[in-house]
Amino acid sequence: MSTKEVDVVIVGAGIAGLSCARYLLKKDETLNIVILEGKDRVGGRTLSVPLKTDDGTNTWDLGAHWVGRLVGELGLKTHEQCIQGRKFLQIGKDNSVRSYASDIPTLPLLDLLDLDRTMKKLDSLAREVDQNDPYSHKRGPEFDQMTLQTYLNNTCWRAESKELMCIAVRSTLGVEAHDISMLYFLTYVSSAGGLKQLTEATPYTAQEYTIQGGTQQISLKMAGALGNSVRLGEPVTSISQAVDTVTVETGHGNVYICKKVVLAVPPNQIGKLTLEPPLPTIKRELYKRMPMANYAFWREEGYSGESVTSGGPWTAGAGCICGPLCFTFDDTSANGDPALVTFVTGAQAVEWRQQTAEVRHKAILETLSQFFGSRVNEYVDCREKDWDEEPFCEGGPVCTAAPGAMKYYADGLRKPMGNIHLAGTETATVWAGYMSGAVQSGYRAAIEILANIRPGTVSQEDIDENNKPFKRSNSKLCKKPLTLMPIKPISPECRDTIYSVRCLVISHVTEIDHVIVGAN
Repeated sequence: MSTKEVDVVIVGAGIAGLSCARYLLKKDETLNIVILEGKDRVGGRTLSVPLKTDDGTNTWDLGAHWVGRLVGELGLKTHEQCIQGRKFLQIGKDNSVRSYASDIPTLPLLDLLDLDRTMKKLDSLAREVDQNDPYSHKRGPEFDQMTLQTYLNNTCWRAESKELMCIAVRSTLGVEAHDISMLYFLTYVSSAGGLKQLTEATPYTAQEYTIQGGTQQISLKMAGALGNSVRLGEPVTSISQAVDTVTVETGHGNVYICKKVVLAVPPNQIGKLTLEPPLPTIKRELYKRMPMANYAFWREEGYSGESVTSGGPWTAGAGCICGPLCFTFDDTSANGDPALVTFVTGAQAVEWRQQTAEVRHKAILETLSQFFGSRVNEYVDCREKDWDEEPFCEGGPVCTAAPGAMKYYADGLRKPMGNIHLAGTETATVWAGYMSGAVQSGYRAAIEILANIRPGTVSQEDIDENNKPFKRSNSKLCKKPLTLMPIKPISPECRDTIYSVRCLVISHVTEIDHVIVGAN
């Protein structure tokens, strides 16, 4: 037990908190900063783990996968997401497995036209949203009381286009369309610049790059530079404000007295802190309505490793009405160790979380075999990560807003509480929910603090630069151009015979992530 005086206490050593500390010290290296992290590691919702390969080990991500800001500054190398080759789609009444090679799944013409029309309508509405005050949209109160599912029911004409939109929501946010406010969804889409940017892995989109060696390196590199300022295993329990000081207490009885505090934690964790004065009503009402949303051989055969499914039929017991998977991606490492990453999200995650890890693992392999053949069972290593069990996160990938939350959104998410400032990817105005959004939010909190305790160290140019949409791409076009392929059912004979190489699978649940690794 000890008492220490510092300038700034940052709660949370994820990307947002560490980015905030880095920015503060960049502007004024004399600041005395401490970063308090309840876990025994840095990285927040990023987690990179070693897994066996055919000839050793390699590192894969069990949390946030795809990257944006800070990569170049930290000297990290990226690896393009593989999208070349045929992809798989399993939706519709018959749940048949179909293949396609375009950027979006190939559907019957009427469904494709309906999907395009729906996406354009959503993009058009999203462009009208003011990130600083979404509720001010001309239809803000109406859309805030409406679920996204209701909007899709009223807008989509065709069953398969609506089903595909629901899968996109489930895979992006980890929840069902009936769980979230329509206005929140528009705000989320607006922060990324459009639906395509959220759902694709083409240039300038969310899934364009992974980091060689894993995304947790972003936090590890920043924490390494901050040294002893980062305190692990130090969960904050209470924060009390006086006129000019803030007192922060931890579970170990340590006390930190400071001028400013940054809460760089998910919104669902803030309400668990003892705050004096208590949370303002607007923030309390928002947080109540923002729960956390409860991973090659295929290349040789012309497949990309990508599949999209509503789960498909499930008749193998376990008491589940559909299979576990939502979507998969090729997760082969930069040096060629093959892997697949799968995601179990939304209602499927809730259902399958009630099963044992052994039952889930068997079901995931059985579902994958529908797409990639029986050889998926010849994996080298496999790892599952259930983010609902992660302390100080309790879910993933992001806290989402239920209907009725958005009128509290602008003041509730970002407005400081006296000397307590708020960061975290949910508070970002650009790429909210992603690692780039976490960086932007950390910088914004740092700018707010500097403007108060170190006037003159930040300029309007700094503020404008941080609010710019972030785009980074040096992708080279595939040498072998992709062509739009007709819907093509995969025969059972083909599934069982065309693959000859072992693989690795990784998976996620509320997100459950599952990685499977295989041999070259």
